[in-house]
Amino acid sequence: MTDSDPEETTEEAIMRATYRALSKHGYPALSISKIDEEFEKSKALLYHHYEDKEDLLEHFLKYLLDQLDQDLASIETSDPVEDLRAILDRLLPPDIDEEQMGFQRALLEIRSQAPHNDDFDRQIRRSDELVLSELTSVIERGIESGQFQDIDADDTAEFLYTTAYGVIERGTSLEDRAIMSRGRRYIDEYIESSVLSSSASRSDD
Repeated sequence: MTDSDPEETTEEAIMRATYRALSKHGYPALSISKIDEEFEKSKALLYHHYEDKEDLLEHFLKYLLDQLDQDLASIETSDPVEDLRAILDRLLPPDIDEEQMGFQRALLEIRSQAPHNDDFDRQIRRSDELVLSELTSVIERGIESGQFQDIDADDTAEFLYTTAYGVIERGTSLEDRAIMSRGRRYIDEYIESSVLSSSASRSDD
């Protein structure tokens, strides 16, 4: 999330305030009043739009996941190798910056509540299904084009996503971007050795 835009809607301003408050205070200490402190517009708008903290955070999670979904949906070139790397760039950038780290931290804070909140759980499952579908589709196209090895697309998508998420969770929890950069490098090495065909690997050199 970048700095505020003069044209942003009230919803966007509330989502931005929620993002800042969640990044600053974490989920356990978060409250409507703390979000209110980060909100630059009329304070009454918060209470007009949302009943309580859980209601606001449900909308915030949907907002974050919709952003990710739109980003993933915009990826499609004629090259499955480029598409696979582009999806991973969205999930786990090779050189993650502070804003991207903040996004991952905010998402992780909400994800941690999914076992206790059916609405959060439903949203996260929807997003995970989309990511896995995008990964599987790209891998299937790569196999068909001969750029990928004859691998199981579903299993490979599951492995890549689970590994990437594990790296994100560990790096974000420890606030260590080096962990995330190393993890992405290991994933890239796996793709080079176990996903790309020998001809696709040579074309990357």
